[in-house]
Amino acid sequence: MRFPLDIDSCVKNSLIFWITRYVKYKTNTLSSRNVKNQSIIQQNIMALNSSPESIDEISDIVKNIRKAGIEGIKSFYIPVKKFFDYAIAQNLTSLKEIDDELVIDFLTSNTAGMSDATKKNYRNAISNFFNYISNHNENEPNSGNGYIYHLNISNWQGLSGKKGNKIPSYLTEEEVALLLDSLNSYKFISDRSALFYHLIIRLILHTGLRVSEALSIDTRKIQEKGDYLLIKIVGKGNKSSIIEVPKERLEPYLSFWGKEPKCPNNLLFCSPQNPKKEASASSVSHKIKELLHHAGIVKDKEGAHLLRHTYGTLLYSKVKDLALVQEMMRHEDPATTRAYTHMDDDRRRKATDVLGEMFK
Repeated sequence: MRFPLDIDSCVKNSLIFWITRYVKYKTNTLSSRNVKNQSIIQQNIMALNSSPESIDEISDIVKNIRKAGIEGIKSFYIPVKKFFDYAIAQNLTSLKEIDDELVIDFLTSNTAGMSDATKKNYRNAISNFFNYISNHNENEPNSGNGYIYHLNISNWQGLSGKKGNKIPSYLTEEEVALLLDSLNSYKFISDRSALFYHLIIRLILHTGLRVSEALSIDTRKIQEKGDYLLIKIVGKGNKSSIIEVPKERLEPYLSFWGKEPKCPNNLLFCSPQNPKKEASASSVSHKIKELLHHAGIVKDKEGAHLLRHTYGTLLYSKVKDLALVQEMMRHEDPATTRAYTHMDDDRRRKATDVLGEMFK
């Protein structure tokens, strides 16, 4: 049976619902060869069916299931429980806001100092959890079509040592040009789909928006100011900010897109295939990965978030102003922005030359 992704208006309650079902799923699929009292397992499955109202209730049930002999249940549950605590602290308004960046931020901050084996367990458990959700939710009743999480965390750099080292992949200026040129040779399913990806890729490259932020843009929150567009967006934690982009950088695709059927709820973007449906962030990211491969570009981390990292990296390479990049990327923690200095050869060479003169 399938259920709406956001089954409750409160993200906390929605997560509790999905974690409950996930624990039940793992209980029914993990090895039970060491179970000596099947009635205890049945009692706890019934407790799960009774819809626990808190994460603590679920934790107690998991303890009972493990004591009864279901091996591995805690290995899958503990990372998911910690992710629950992390996600709630982000003040999300929808489970659709969960993307690669949020998951990797969680893994990096919650597994520092752990062994590679434990880090892999966390990564695999989180990936397994969201695969389960992808397979069991649906956007509309009885449609069979749901929201799919295409989380690309298999190459998470946190596994290269105890502390982890999250170095973002990015496109060079030459690769950006190659990607944009290749859009003209790609065989899109329709002109509408071609317009959609021409526009959204350029928008992310010029603003560093997260794909979820781009898809939530309200047309009523867009204003023209001379040759620029001022766009009010709602980012992580339901925080509002204003981004600015030269209008000419989005033309003529913006004008042509404006002639397409209007999207629901005054959204700028909706499904490339069906204007009556909202666009899926994971599907957009998956298509961008396909477009990158069409352009002959292969990176460790692909998809829409690669474009955001490209914006941050190339912006820093031009301005060498970490505070400005932090502001433009809307990072709360400067440490997150510092990752974009990974290619700052000029500063490293300057330090090397200074020391070289001292010890000459």
